[in-house]
Amino acid sequence: MEHKNLSKSIIISFCLLLSGCNKLDNYLISGNAFGSVYFVQIQSDKTINKEAIQKNIDNIIYNIDIIASNYSDNSEISKFNSSETTKFVFVSHHLYKILEKSNQISELTDGYFDTTVGDIKIKKGFYINQIKYIKGKSRNFTYKDIVLSQERRAIRKNKKNINIDLSGIAKGYSVDLIASYLKSININNFLINIGGEIKVNKDNDEVFKVSIDDPSGNKQTIEDIFLTNEAVATSGTYQDFVEYKGKEISHIVNPKKLENISDLSLLVTVIHEDCTTADALATGLIAMDHDKIINFANSNNIALMYLRNKDGNLEKKFSKSFIKYLSE
Repeated sequence: MEHKNLSKSIIISFCLLLSGCNKLDNYLISGNAFGSVYFVQIQSDKTINKEAIQKNIDNIIYNIDIIASNYSDNSEISKFNSSETTKFVFVSHHLYKILEKSNQISELTDGYFDTTVGDIKIKKGFYINQIKYIKGKSRNFTYKDIVLSQERRAIRKNKKNINIDLSGIAKGYSVDLIASYLKSININNFLINIGGEIKVNKDNDEVFKVSIDDPSGNKQTIEDIFLTNEAVATSGTYQDFVEYKGKEISHIVNPKKLENISDLSLLVTVIHEDCTTADALATGLIAMDHDKIINFANSNNIALMYLRNKDGNLEKKFSKSFIKYLSE
């Protein structure tokens, strides 16, 4: 099977509206993160220690990678996946918080965001390093079979063959961690971009313009949105796909049907106050039947843009909560 991984490309670009910011200096920090790249743009009226800040940002990214990566069998989540125990296992603070948020988004999306689809992705050829997973006689589990104990800060799985995949939430979680770090050192004007998952923060009324790239390639961008203190995440079925049994399939799995989505023309963008939630919602909702996504977003007050590029015809829809971000 041929692996066509396009996930290293950033599908969201950004620029900063600088009107009225003459007194602020601009700093740009960049590096590698999760098989992609990151950018952190900072505005400050004081001199900052750029090297020290980048070192701490790199440490945050490294720590989440060794916790949540499905590409390394030495990561914390890979070790948990390979374990045959169904008893509670003590886990790190960050792994617990990621799984806690994952279960919350799973409930919100009626199970369309489900971290227990890792075995399906592995079987179909995703992940460069084929991580071993425990095979069972049947696959009769969902995210509800991941049980959390807040008192113990521990987790357990009801079925030994569950394989947790955190790729749909870990980048967003890392963005929020970096945002918290910057605020802790009194940096309050910034934009963080990890592979297209973005968090912006301003301490005044100025805005960041975020341009969403056109997945069809016909134009440079498909839409501009204007943010002040929000996060935005995008999920596209065309970003990471493989050829499986003569058919191209996306890395996005429909947990209801237990099938990878084969329509490689879909894009969902979500705006939320935190990037962890935006990332997971974009991953979960793109797995939903496309004719239900906007109605679901409207019913749950989710700011969402849906895009489908079918045979050169671009279909673009917005939820009611998204429209306010389309103008400055």
